[in-house]
Amino acid sequence: MKQVLENVKSKQYLVADHQERKLGLYEDGQLVHCISNVVFGKNGCTYDKVEGDGCTPLGDFPLGFAFGLDDVSFLYPYYQITPNAYFVSDSNSKFYNEWVWVLDEEQTYPYSYMKSSKQILWDDAEHLSDYEKTYWYGIVIEYNMNPKEKNKGSAIFLHVKNKDYTEGCVAVTKSDMEYILKWIKVGARILIQ
Repeated sequence: MKQVLENVKSKQYLVADHQERKLGLYEDGQLVHCISNVVFGKNGCTYDKVEGDGCTPLGDFPLGFAFGLDDVSFLYPYYQITPNAYFVSDSNSKFYNEWVWVLDEEQTYPYSYMKSSKQILWDDAEHLSDYEKTYWYGIVIEYNMNPKEKNKGSAIFLHVKNKDYTEGCVAVTKSDMEYILKWIKVGARILIQ
């Protein structure tokens, strides 16, 4: 497995190698765990991602909060998915590439890309609770978030796999996601190469 951690920006790194289909978990530059049979976008990986292209973005990205359908707690920030949770993929929406809770009263959250809205203000989004297997557990890959560009891709996650490809995410087994969620700390990053 290739390892390119020359300019280490974090104590913990997940290194996703799309050619070898492996995910290495590194702490202080040392490999502590390796996951095989990782799946990526159905149309491969790219440095020039476009919304809906079915490609996983290549690069070095921060990891955001974890989420899932399970009512559990981890030391890592975790939000349980409810039927009012969406991740917006409508490039023309003010909520593009953001997690939005549809709630009667607006709230604030510790992540700039997590919002609330009293109504649906988009034409296209993932209704997260509809993805029972895929989003059993997930972690937001902070791709195209700071700054955010229209039509450059949205809803990129590390999540549970349920087939041999994704629509642009990185996916591993449920047990591998559980391992990651118990290991990971705030400040971790992912390198997709």
